[in-house]
Amino acid sequence: MLMRFARWRACCLAVTVILTVLAGCSKKEAAKSDTQAKPEVKAEPAKADAAENDAEIQAKVEAKLAEADELDGTIDKIVQRCASCALGMDGKSEHALEVSGYTLYFCSGPCKEGFAKDPTKSILDLEIPED
Repeated sequence: MLMRFARWRACCLAVTVILTVLAGCSKKEAAKSDTQAKPEVKAEPAKADAAENDAEIQAKVEAKLAEADELDGTIDKIVQRCASCALGMDGKSEHALEVSGYTLYFCSGPCKEGFAKDPTKSILDLEIPED
């Protein structure tokens, strides 16, 4: 009688394990299909938000560049002072960099290279001196 109980228990345990595995697989498949359907709905607003954010950042960059352009007294889309040196010294045309329609002059190659690694961040962090 004990032998029958042990077999019955082992059989129940095996059935439980099989059902648990099958239930887990169907949940994973359902979860995959749910996650695949959701991004399609949310993709467009995320793209719109990213585009808005990019446009906002670009507007800030252009505003900073316009302020820096005014420092030399002429508005010609050429920033004459070295942006890497906080606009404190004159730049040279041989170390020029084009950013958002503006030409920026730098005092040296290393200043230009450092600025060119991330021009957007560099421009947004730029403090415009009050002359």
